[in-house]
Amino acid sequence: MSGMFGLDLERLADDLLPATVEIDSPLPPVPLRGWLERQQFRSFSGVLSAAVPATTVTAFGQLDLAAPGGPAFVALLGATFPQPGIQLGLGFALSGVGGVVGINKAVNRDALIAAIADGTAGELLFPPDPVAAAKRVVPRLPALFPTAPGRTVVGPMFEISWGGRMVSLAAAVVAEVPDPVRLSVLGILRVAVPDPEVPLIQLKATFAGQYDSAEPSAFLMASLSGSHMAGVPLDGDVLVLSRGGPDPTFVLSAGGFHPAFAVPRGVPALHRLSMNLAPVPWIQLGCQAYFAITTNTLQFGAQLSLVAEIAGCGLRGHFGLDVLIHSEPSLSFSARMRGSLSVEVFGESLVGVAFDLTLEGPAPWHAVGRGSIDLFLFSASFDFDERWGNPPPALPAPPADLRRRLEEAFARPEAWNALPPAGGDRIPVLLSPAANRQIGEGRRVHPHGGVVARQRVLPFGVDIERLGPSLVEPAEQWDVASAALGGEEADAGATTDSFAPGQFRRLTDDEQLTASAYDRYRSGVRFVAETSEPDDDAFVTASLDWETKVVPDPNPTRVLDVLRFLRLEALMRAEKVAATVSVRDPSWWPAEMKLLVSHEPPVVAASTWSMTAASLPASPSATNGELRRLYAGLAGVRPVEAWEV
Repeated sequence: MSGMFGLDLERLADDLLPATVEIDSPLPPVPLRGWLERQQFRSFSGVLSAAVPATTVTAFGQLDLAAPGGPAFVALLGATFPQPGIQLGLGFALSGVGGVVGINKAVNRDALIAAIADGTAGELLFPPDPVAAAKRVVPRLPALFPTAPGRTVVGPMFEISWGGRMVSLAAAVVAEVPDPVRLSVLGILRVAVPDPEVPLIQLKATFAGQYDSAEPSAFLMASLSGSHMAGVPLDGDVLVLSRGGPDPTFVLSAGGFHPAFAVPRGVPALHRLSMNLAPVPWIQLGCQAYFAITTNTLQFGAQLSLVAEIAGCGLRGHFGLDVLIHSEPSLSFSARMRGSLSVEVFGESLVGVAFDLTLEGPAPWHAVGRGSIDLFLFSASFDFDERWGNPPPALPAPPADLRRRLEEAFARPEAWNALPPAGGDRIPVLLSPAANRQIGEGRRVHPHGGVVARQRVLPFGVDIERLGPSLVEPAEQWDVASAALGGEEADAGATTDSFAPGQFRRLTDDEQLTASAYDRYRSGVRFVAETSEPDDDAFVTASLDWETKVVPDPNPTRVLDVLRFLRLEALMRAEKVAATVSVRDPSWWPAEMKLLVSHEPPVVAASTWSMTAASLPASPSATNGELRRLYAGLAGVRPVEAWEV
């Protein structure tokens, strides 16, 4: 069904909803265009564009009334201003404003990266023709903003320009709340020199990024699709990824990776940086390149291809280079070069030459290659495997003493951290302000707290074959044998940190390409003081006596009134008991009394220097007797003599 004014209200009243409603109202003063589509009975999506005087307002949206956790919707609202926009000064102008709002929605990072790769992400931000763009953008909204009960997506959109549209930036910054908080950015950067109408240089970078506080991780990806420089098309992707947590890694890539590199988790397939250098239509001359830095490698490469043909006759050729640089056990590289060039006539090769060479070095050099020469009448091939040069110089001696390196690491103040007590307000020790201040400064540890000791020199429990650039021969393995706190054995748990395997293991070229950037290893210990109940022999048996003393009431009238009331109550109770039939009646016997004995909390010894009264001033030189009197009425604290503990 189409046409805004052709709706059948009787069918709507019977819940017979149309599948599609198209809106095209060119009537002034506010022309409307758009459409509304129903995917399911309670799921809707669409677009609406209104040409308000001096601006154009657009809204993309998707609503799901049957989503788990309640209705979920997402809307992208934008308003654009005619050129030259709202002038901000210094050559800047505001061309559009808007925002993103989503309830029970989240942002999908993989779908966001896919939208950057195929170019649809740019059409979310102030498209020139919103209704036409909605046909491609709206179906992607459920994937870009999946349903997530309890999550909210909100953020601004804006478009600014500089230099009379020479440089323009359209971007949206979206926050996903509550915890864990995620920040996402989506944008398009355009550079057109000297003017967008007749650009000599036009760069269009569609980018997206996200920061995830839960993992934590941060990435930024940009695509140059649709760019050209002096008539030469440009293309390619750039990615920066930094991730912590149990699978840490760092990747910086422009155009992809070495063919043998194992791409880490979360890294999409990247297009090579490419240029088409063909000056005329019958010549195809293209160049592709890449550059990448990871935690284990430095990689770069390029490939040049040529096709020049007329009526099935011409030249075909290519040249490729892939380089891998590593620093273990010394600085060296591995480079593979390959190429070919042939003259073809109607699909047959008349003359051709090809080679494939791998060069490793520099000390010693190692060259391996093969090649061939094809002529019309004969062909020849050649292979070689040559080595020359001296072996690499001996590495510096291994560290004099790994034990000393560990001792120095544990001697640093930042290696030790105090843990707060886990009991909260139920800790049976009251500390003075001076003691709390020293605990906050890290100079003291709470009696119910703990201590973490960790280092990041080398991992525990694994063989150490090298330490940075220096070899360790034979391999050594270090670990924590015992842990003591305050001179006595303490319960100790392990702490873990991220270590780069290439810093303590000898990795081959293949392992450098496929090994994880970081792995989790034990790095220290966690001391926890013994806070369980004391042994039976730690308790002191004492006899308790009491003295009964009757103090006469100064007001005898009140005493007589109480006696009269008790006598009257006794008479009434005797009368009630006499009226019962059996001695088993509950009235014959007093109510059962129950005693509830609370468990006494563990006793923790605290020195008198750290104790002070909660409400009364105490002298720093107060004796144990004075402290006993001051703390006599304080809940949870019982001062005793040192010999009693």
